Amino acid sequence: MSVHTEPSADSLNAALEGLLRKYAVEPGTQWRLAGPRESRGDGEVLLVAGWSEPDAELSDQIVPLLPWRSEQRFIELRRIVAQKTVTPVLMGRLACHTDGEQMPLGAILYRQFDLAEWLTGSAIKSLYASIRGQLAANVILRLADGAICSVEAGVALPPGTPVQDRHELIAGRGVASDRTVDTQVAQASVYLWDGDGRQECTDVDFELFGRDAAEASLVRAAYEALRQPEIRPALRQAHRRLRRLVQLAFESDQRGARLRVAADSGEDT
Repeated sequence: MSVHTEPSADSLNAALEGLLRKYAVEPGTQWRLAGPRESRGDGEVLLVAGWSEPDAELSDQIVPLLPWRSEQRFIELRRIVAQKTVTPVLMGRLACHTDGEQMPLGAILYRQFDLAEWLTGSAIKSLYASIRGQLAANVILRLADGAICSVEAGVALPPGTPVQDRHELIAGRGVASDRTVDTQVAQASVYLWDGDGRQECTDVDFELFGRDAAEASLVRAAYEALRQPEIRPALRQAHRRLRRLVQLAFESDQRGARLRVAADSGEDT
């Protein structure tokens, strides 16, 4: 499978339906895993990637997903911190670059801010941002436990380039990273060169074979939201906070100042 293949919504919904059937999960309501550009119907629960929803306040019909939380590399990185294999976390270096089509700049900040809090288990207390148009951003975060995180985001990669990201946590004892130490970019398990160019494949989920990490994690996140409807209010609350944090980052850039984050919101104090 080429990593540049964009799956259809029908394909992802079929994969999600297969998981629900396998584990005998009955959602009890009509649902659909919707893409960011799809039309929205009435009377069904819409499962969407949170970064694709520009509004902070969402109706009960919409469930904003945080799919990276279902990606295995981040689950393991979070576990390393929670089990104090590396401790205490003093600094985080989080970088993500895209071609701008897969995720715009604000969406990357949304994702990286959530990862900063979720991986470390500590809330963002203040931020200082420098943003160059809608192309690049550098943000310094101070967390509640005193740790500092740098967030680097950009959308200037050549068209069709896969997302390039790396997340590193530096602690008083040890360092943890989601990438191997001798490379800055993700590596595939299998590469194939032929007359049509290069193809590559990495199997990341034995139940969702053939899906790349982003697709598999989105389906997994949607599955959990249907299996556990009680987590949906928490997802909406997290979405509101992340939307306000992104807004605050742009305000910090405009004002040229470090802004503090109010409790449970993204407003400056």
